[in-house]
Amino acid sequence: MKIKDYYLNLLSEGKEDFFHIDSNSIGEIDDVNISREFNFIKIDFTTTYGKPSSIVINHDDFLKWYSQNKESKNPFKDYTSAFVEASKESEPFLSTMNEIVDDNGNIMASTDLPNNSTNTMVGSKLKWDLEKVYKHSIPKGIRFYSGGMGLGIITW
Repeated sequence: MKIKDYYLNLLSEGKEDFFHIDSNSIGEIDDVNISREFNFIKIDFTTTYGKPSSIVINHDDFLKWYSQNKESKNPFKDYTSAFVEASKESEPFLSTMNEIVDDNGNIMASTDLPNNSTNTMVGSKLKWDLEKVYKHSIPKGIRFYSGGMGLGIITW
């Protein structure tokens, strides 16, 4: 194991949210799911420091890359490494939308609350373990990437 991988492994131990990705940290390919109907490929892989991860990419973008790299002995690993190298982490496109549209198709101000909103939790008499609620409300780690090889999502 390389010193870098050992160090990344130490950092990731006990921290579910820690994740580092670069073209050299793509390890073994565990599984590949292809959907031509929905135009995506999901590649499950393990990083060189042991973190199980997945990348979801556009099927057409992969075919375009593959047509120029047919000599590759491990095309899914090579594509994933090339994708990470050529892409930059970006904000999800939905996060740039901040308008709320009501039932009539009118744009509402972001400060408007529905008529029945009190901005409190339902069942506020119940005792909640806030740390437990917080941990369960955080989605699995997701990073969005874009660049010269198209859009992609990496999860861990």
